[in-house]
Amino acid sequence: MKTFNQIIKRSLILFLLLPFINLYAQDAAKIDPAHYNVEVDNDKVRVLRIKYGPGEESKMHTHPEGVAVFLTDHIAEMKTGDGKNMEMTGNAGDVLWVDQSKHQPKNTGNKPFEVIQIELKNSTTAAGKKSLHLFELPEGVSEKQLNDFLKEMNKAISDEGYPEAGYHLYKITDNNDEYKYFMEGVWPDSATYDIIHNSAKWKAAAEKGKDIVDKIRAQELYLKAERVK
Repeated sequence: MKTFNQIIKRSLILFLLLPFINLYAQDAAKIDPAHYNVEVDNDKVRVLRIKYGPGEESKMHTHPEGVAVFLTDHIAEMKTGDGKNMEMTGNAGDVLWVDQSKHQPKNTGNKPFEVIQIELKNSTTAAGKKSLHLFELPEGVSEKQLNDFLKEMNKAISDEGYPEAGYHLYKITDNNDEYKYFMEGVWPDSATYDIIHNSAKWKAAAEKGKDIVDKIRAQELYLKAERVK
């Protein structure tokens, strides 16, 4: 039989080896919906349709790494997060790899342009802060109920402008007598963690699942971790 310490060590190793999730704080679709429309959003990618009229400019925002597919010719100016200005020109059909970035685009041409941007949700950029919950499913709570509740929580977090922060549920496959599930929370940093947890949408979603949360809290092992830089 595994000891309690052995179980914790194995669980923490699994936790640390999970794919890191790329997080960003200024979501383009949230702060500039006039130019950025979400076409697809699942646990692997988010696809944005981006449209700018002549002379139109966005607000400063961020994107995770991914791929941009230009549907039209384009002439644009890109103000970067460090204050630099970049001129961009290209043709319809151009396909570009895009690193994680913070920028403020402006269409400096005399024609509209349109782009499809595919944002990856499993990049190698590490979260700044994680939380770990080890637990057994409480009596009266099914795996589906818990997973559906976490999806609602993640939607609330996304609606607050942090679409890749949130919770992920895992089933432990090793045989042990202590815990069968663990849940991770991933956050850009401690400040963002506090902003999200104090937001009205997060609190409203959490209140709907209060019975589930209370039952898990009564018997879980809860840990917080911050990335070593």
